[in-house]
Amino acid sequence: MRRLAFLAVMAPLLVACATTRQAVPRSTSCEKGSLWACNEWGEQLLQDGDRTQAETAFSKACDGGSTQGCLALGRLRMADGNLAGAEAPFVTVYETDSEEGALALADLYDARGGEAHARAAARLRREAPALDKPAFDFAMQYRVGAWRPTADLALNIQPMAFLERRLNIGSNLAYTSRGISEFNGFVGYQHFVNAWVVPYGRLMLGTATRASRDPGFNVGAEVGTRLALGYFGHVNVAAGMSRASGNYMSVGVGLNGLFVLLMLLHLP
Repeated sequence: MRRLAFLAVMAPLLVACATTRQAVPRSTSCEKGSLWACNEWGEQLLQDGDRTQAETAFSKACDGGSTQGCLALGRLRMADGNLAGAEAPFVTVYETDSEEGALALADLYDARGGEAHARAAARLRREAPALDKPAFDFAMQYRVGAWRPTADLALNIQPMAFLERRLNIGSNLAYTSRGISEFNGFVGYQHFVNAWVVPYGRLMLGTATRASRDPGFNVGAEVGTRLALGYFGHVNVAAGMSRASGNYMSVGVGLNGLFVLLMLLHLP
């Protein structure tokens, strides 16, 4: 009975709270600077068929820094045939290294037609899955099945200038309980299946030390797949071989090089 009495008292209060929240129009909240409210208001206006006011709402959200609002604004203008007006909000999103923004801008250029726009659209589609990746990263891998239990530390350099990050260069060193066993430079290629899955291959040339199974000149190769985690880095699995280590399987994790450098600067 006490529980029923409690619910009877609380129910009107909950209804009143909900009613008060709904009583504040999204338009008012948008005018006060709520980007979420502007986007919600724009969607509601679209459903009501008021495209002019919807554009105003999305424009306010976009001006406030909402990528969702900019995308909605660009798509609305594009659907209405205003291709020139759709470009600016799409560019705003693209400049945040957004895959969605790049693809929307590519669709816009295709709609404009012409050879120059077609080339620009193709370039944007190549860039799209690689945009939010670090220009360089540090990766640590553990090799299973090698001559000795081996850890591998690599610096991977992959700026957009290298075929939209498809090509990469770097160096890696492997070390065992006996010390550093090999030191290599490498060149590699990676294919973006999408923004998340990135198969890769690399060729390694370098030196095998006395801590390796066969000191002297070293050569090797590795193929694998990365699960990309945007700006943060990646995790990966791979299979490879080198003269110094033999055949191996590896698992590893990479971290954005800027994050690593910032952590090193803050070390005592």
